[in-house]
Amino acid sequence: MQAFAGLRVVDFTQVLSGPVATQLLALMGAEVIKIESPGRGDQMRAILTDDEMADRLLSPAFLTVNMGKRSVALDLADDTGRAVALKLADTADVVVENFRPGVAAKLGIDAETIRARNSRVIYCSISGYGQDGPKSGEKAYDSAIQADSGLMTLTGHPETGPTRTGFMGVDFMTGQAAAFAIASALLRRERTGEGQVLDVAMMDAAMVMMAPQMADYLVRGNVAGLIGNGSAMPQPTIGGFSTADGFVNMVSVTSPQQEAALKALGLGDMLDDPRFATMEARRDNAKEGQIVVGAVMAQKTTAEWLDILKPAGVPVQAVRTLPEVAMDAQWSYRGVMATADGIEGLDETATLIGAPFMADTDGPMTVALPPGRVGQHTREVLEELGCDRDEIAAVLEAGVD
Repeated sequence: MQAFAGLRVVDFTQVLSGPVATQLLALMGAEVIKIESPGRGDQMRAILTDDEMADRLLSPAFLTVNMGKRSVALDLADDTGRAVALKLADTADVVVENFRPGVAAKLGIDAETIRARNSRVIYCSISGYGQDGPKSGEKAYDSAIQADSGLMTLTGHPETGPTRTGFMGVDFMTGQAAAFAIASALLRRERTGEGQVLDVAMMDAAMVMMAPQMADYLVRGNVAGLIGNGSAMPQPTIGGFSTADGFVNMVSVTSPQQEAALKALGLGDMLDDPRFATMEARRDNAKEGQIVVGAVMAQKTTAEWLDILKPAGVPVQAVRTLPEVAMDAQWSYRGVMATADGIEGLDETATLIGAPFMADTDGPMTVALPPGRVGQHTREVLEELGCDRDEIAAVLEAGVD
């Protein structure tokens, strides 16, 4: 039995952080009903993709964070749509929203309203800075939070300045934080019988992501700077290095690993040099040592160096492209990649990204439902909810079906 089997989640979220959270719940067995605006639905349906998939409202980014959900299209600004949303919330174990603070209240689906009707519900709000506070009203996207949180000052090269990551790390960290908070609240409810209101902020998630660097500042006053492909633990054999045909990243953290790396590189004589004889000396002369190591690394291909360094016990990996990573047999073994059949508008089975963990009693993670078109499940969900014919007709006439 999956952990959240039998639980219902009403999902008012869109883009990435909220859908990541609710998909994790779906992958663990929860029934997730995704509420979308009539017409084009979730913003993510038409972005981060090519024109063809945008026109179909089926961007891969949308698909891979909305598996296992049923789509119900409701106009929340309309009385009928709002009434149906509240009826759904009455049946929910969990309600999740990621509107800007104050918007849910204007729409009449805020925590106070819903919990007055359903006191056992877990109500989770996800936002940029939290529901209250001096910055709560500011608009927030992943890259903006990367800038405002200081994350960008930890990423980049001294010569070219700060840069954002090439992926939406804050969004995904926030989504996983929200899923953990919801899971914790559900366990608390099982023990106490009480619902709970959760306030999850992207800014908070970003702070957690850089906890070691921030703690070093708070405790010791040290401010981390841009180190490019180097390391916060400077050593001649730690960092990114160019090879004859690509790049590798070597992380020789312990002294035995560093010594093994230098010997495998044919640079064992460096260990007789006082500048590199000890771990402390290598730290103090890391840049000079990296120049020597880099010159040697450039003489062989990536594959050749991996064949030399890995058997010597050196932690090293090639810097791979996404197509190379996608072909790795590790993914099929781990079950991280999920397949979804029957997506409207796609003739082939779609390979998407599932949960980042395995559960030994549940078997492989499966996609119970493929991501659907906007409002694909509106009629069936409203019928299950007990809405009468006139109410269903009013919702569908709003351009849903």
